[in-house]
Amino acid sequence: MPEEKTQPKRRFPEGIKPDVSRLVVQRYGTQEMCAIWGSEQTFEYSLRAQGKASKTLSKLHPDILPPEIADEIQEKASLKYIDSEKIRDLEEKKGHDVIAINMCIEDVVSPDARRFVNFLRTSADTTESAKALQLKRSLAVIADSTENLRDIMIEKSLEWKDKPFMDQTHLLDALPSYAGRAFAHYTEMIQSGLKLLRFVYDNSIVGKWGDATGSHHSATTLKIDGMELQREYCKDLGIGCMTAAAQVPGLEFQADILYALTRIGETLNNLANYVAPGKGDDINVFMDTNPKKRKGSGAMPHKDAKGGNPTKEEQFMSQRNRMMGNLVTTVMNCEMPYARNLEASSDMRIVFDEAFKYFDHCIRELAGVMYHLGLNEERSTERVLRTNGIVTSEQVLTYLLDPRNVTSSMPRSEAHDLLGRLSIQSYKSKVPFINVLLQTPEITSRIGKETLCDLANPIKYVGQTREIIEQVARDCYKIKTL
Repeated sequence: MPEEKTQPKRRFPEGIKPDVSRLVVQRYGTQEMCAIWGSEQTFEYSLRAQGKASKTLSKLHPDILPPEIADEIQEKASLKYIDSEKIRDLEEKKGHDVIAINMCIEDVVSPDARRFVNFLRTSADTTESAKALQLKRSLAVIADSTENLRDIMIEKSLEWKDKPFMDQTHLLDALPSYAGRAFAHYTEMIQSGLKLLRFVYDNSIVGKWGDATGSHHSATTLKIDGMELQREYCKDLGIGCMTAAAQVPGLEFQADILYALTRIGETLNNLANYVAPGKGDDINVFMDTNPKKRKGSGAMPHKDAKGGNPTKEEQFMSQRNRMMGNLVTTVMNCEMPYARNLEASSDMRIVFDEAFKYFDHCIRELAGVMYHLGLNEERSTERVLRTNGIVTSEQVLTYLLDPRNVTSSMPRSEAHDLLGRLSIQSYKSKVPFINVLLQTPEITSRIGKETLCDLANPIKYVGQTREIIEQVARDCYKIKTL
């Protein structure tokens, strides 16, 4: 176990009250995501894309765009100099967001610089590149939040690597384990999701500078290699690009990004669906140890005794459903007429803003749930012992079939039927399985009492549970994705 426990990331720093107008439905979001998404933030990223375009063109062709002019445009293409309300007013008048942005840049630069604003560019060269910058930063935030949850889970699995627990299959008691084992499973799946996120980060964040149909018509008018200009521009921005983009890059790239989020979300949804029932009165193995107790119900005060309903887990389940809808939207958007129409434009303005804010919010809330998750050790052990040991029947069966252990091994079908009958007898009579075994000559003639008692002890029958937990921790703990 690490000396200091990983603390769950807060949605906003302590003492900072969020501007609710920047949250999804004035409720969901994190400080980092609110700094990336929203109208003001999108303006800023678009201005950044325009400023960088001037610098890249000047770097490659200083004879066309003098460096001092490029420097001026890059500096002034910022909300430090431009009033966002003016952008909105002009967009209302012109009906076009990028035209409004360009007019505002022209208003704050020198006369010599004005003719180079949006030079050799179409609107999508700005919007797609700006969006790529937002997506790149957003994936980095999601990776960081997910790593935080993963590390909390690993610490929990190590803390509980020796705590008796009953694993179930098909809702029935299956085999004894340790309480940390399930979290090792979810950790490994989270790590798999983070690897996918890294692949998408490296391959599906794409911008462009290619004119209205992606073929660099304006650049070639000035004898400029537009393909080289695009490659260098996107390299300067730290994003990728297509060689043969249309007016926009293929929208399959955006579907990649939403799938990566959804894939991680499915794992975390499984985690939430594992933890929440475990807090319920029927299973009752998990508990909320958070000293900041929640009210359980407006009508049922007795729920306060359990620390309230598992609302954070249920919130994540709800988010998962919403994310699935977002994924469907982005996949359907892949149907794009060459070279483009605006079919996918407006919905993606909504989807990305909402998806990233809501998802990051719920990841951090779930990290808090895991951090404060306690184990009812008495109940957990009782669920192992309530089986009277019949869950060890597989181990007794396997031992009987090994000629190294017994002088007269049994055919598998015969041994299986025998152990099945003995298990039913133990279960129905509520007699410990070991007692039934010791009264069965077919068993005692092959296995000694001491060995039999050891084989039929459900607390000891845990396979390699501990080793698995420790190996997953070694493989995944504190590993950075990006």
